[in-house]
Amino acid sequence: MAQFKVKILKKIYFDELTGFGVFNVNHVEKREHTIIVGTFFDIAEGDFLEVEGEYVSHPRFGQQIKVNSYKQVRPEDKDGIIKYLASGRFKGLGKQGAAKIVKKFGSDTITILENNPERLREVKGVKKSVITEIKQSITENKTIRELTVKLSPYGIGQETIFKIFKTYQDNSLEIVEKNPYILIENIRGVGFKTADTIGGALGLPKNHPNRVQAGITYYLSQYEQRNGDLFLEEYDLIAKTAQLLDVEDNEVTQQIDLLITQKQLVREENPGKIIMGFKNFTIEKMIAQHLFNLSQNPHNLQHFKVDFDYISNHTSIELTDEQKEAVKSAVNNRITIITGGPGTGKTTIIRAVIKAFLEHEKNVLVAAPTGRAAKRVEEATNFSASTIHRLLKISPSNFKFVHNEQNPLKVDALIIDEFSMVDFFLFYSLLKATSQFTRLIIIGDKDQLPSVGPGNVLRDLIRSGYFDIFYLHRNFRQSENSLIIDNAYRINSGEDLALKPYSDDLDFVFIRINSEQQAMEKVLRILDYYKNDYNFNSPDIQVLVPMYRGEAGIDNLNLQIQEKFNQNPTLFKKERFAFKQFDKVMQLKNNYEKEIFNGEHGIVSGFDPGKKSLKVNFEGREIEYAPDELDELQLSYAVSVHKAQGSEYDMLLLVLMPSHYIMLNRELFYTAVTRAKKKIFLISDPETIRRAIINAAPSERKTLLPKRLKEIFEKTTQRGELF
Repeated sequence: MAQFKVKILKKIYFDELTGFGVFNVNHVEKREHTIIVGTFFDIAEGDFLEVEGEYVSHPRFGQQIKVNSYKQVRPEDKDGIIKYLASGRFKGLGKQGAAKIVKKFGSDTITILENNPERLREVKGVKKSVITEIKQSITENKTIRELTVKLSPYGIGQETIFKIFKTYQDNSLEIVEKNPYILIENIRGVGFKTADTIGGALGLPKNHPNRVQAGITYYLSQYEQRNGDLFLEEYDLIAKTAQLLDVEDNEVTQQIDLLITQKQLVREENPGKIIMGFKNFTIEKMIAQHLFNLSQNPHNLQHFKVDFDYISNHTSIELTDEQKEAVKSAVNNRITIITGGPGTGKTTIIRAVIKAFLEHEKNVLVAAPTGRAAKRVEEATNFSASTIHRLLKISPSNFKFVHNEQNPLKVDALIIDEFSMVDFFLFYSLLKATSQFTRLIIIGDKDQLPSVGPGNVLRDLIRSGYFDIFYLHRNFRQSENSLIIDNAYRINSGEDLALKPYSDDLDFVFIRINSEQQAMEKVLRILDYYKNDYNFNSPDIQVLVPMYRGEAGIDNLNLQIQEKFNQNPTLFKKERFAFKQFDKVMQLKNNYEKEIFNGEHGIVSGFDPGKKSLKVNFEGREIEYAPDELDELQLSYAVSVHKAQGSEYDMLLLVLMPSHYIMLNRELFYTAVTRAKKKIFLISDPETIRRAIINAAPSERKTLLPKRLKEIFEKTTQRGELF
């Protein structure tokens, strides 16, 4: 890391909200002009800075200095102080007013302004509004400098410091010193580890209540994100948190009890003691209540007979008896669940249900968890569909859903496809926006992996036994020439795969490999062979891998594919990853402000050098990502099986290795194979495949929704309460 002195010559770009700026400067020692980029406050043209940073090379704008930290070199001579005051940093203060102040205080001006700004009243001709502006600016700058001095030695960057100040203003230092763990909730980009670094730097003891409480909620949230569980056994939470924080078990127990009294955690018997976040506890209860209300409320539910002849004549659909029963239930019940594997006619039922409602002039909405899933059902039914997030709409003022209890969706029937992907939180939002006059029709495959987010909603609803459920068994897509669907069913039944000698028209190709390096080479060779049929960033070809680590893991495959097939220059480098023009990327978390959600794929479309922002095209919508937002993106030439849920691809390359044994099971294998529409290359070895098929244990997640449903249904039935 180099240290040097620069003089600000010209502002190229500056964002008042984030502090990110680009400036043309003069390198004092080298006597040459260069560009500096970074997060800045209180600097203006003519200022001198001592910066610490590193030279980086931009593909379009050449060599720049990326500033990690800096401090201003205050002017000491009178002319320099006048220029500093009149630089525009103090609103309403020009050169004439600055000269009066310097005439009064001389070379002590800066010291007086910082330590005793009230003395400005001694200067005749300086307006009160200007004095107020100077005092406020001086206070702000002093606070930020103090934060920088306190936090930067411990790796807390200027960008995070600026966010802290923007949130807490003049109280920033006091709040940080009192409880740095409060930053976790309020400052984007500050997690437990960063807050703990600050806490350690401030000398907080390991067993400080704020640290232990933060550690408890951190471990619980990490466990939820990693496993999809909504609670944890108390003994496990105590032991793991104590180990994480290096404190005694009883100190963790004490803070758990306190968090329970503060209604941040809940303790229950199930049958042993479990701990659940109060938010999860409340939402699970509310989901059960909403479902009960919806299923029991007969108001305005107009029953009508389904005219299957009409449906057949207008759609060329011939329904089986089991499909007809499912359609009749969807039309005449509040809640209907329809589940079945690939090729069992789920989409056909959706078409029939839509036609049945439209015949009786009822309005229908169709949605799915992801954009690709929504697009697929729209193409298959020729009826408009959207993602659930866009159906509920995001308010630009508070980034919450527009449709809720106060503003429900006005619709007679709401059809949700690919429901196995719907997580706990999204389902709650959906139910809040579902009117008691709406029929809810849930379509999904219970044998697929559960949602990426927490919960196991589809299986919980089925397991509860309180709703009309239709299991589809007949496979309409089986043919002598197709092995994809046949092998999907074989996997689900625990049978050996049906494999045939290779031919160009074979749709299920097994490629035997002996090492991760060989697997990686096979992936690259297959992509190269089909490069004239599919662009390297095509949404119709996808590599799936269970895990990120390893030579044939997601991370390395993304790097290798990018290096081999995308020859465009690097636009932005992020740790190990570099983003290039036309890279295929994926959103990793829900961003309600941008209205881009977890699992959506896009193509890198450009780079704004002024803002240092990356531009990504998501199916016609161009979204900008600031430097601190790029952790939301990942190269997506290769993705996990979980992230591929709800999507189908013309060509699929599935890599299963012995090192993936932790993830290998029948459920994951089945989910992966059912993502392929036209062709799949299974790159693996016989023993790994056998292990995946025989491991039949489904993903069991720790939820209490079936219990909540039982409580409310049985409790209300015993009381004889009816809606």
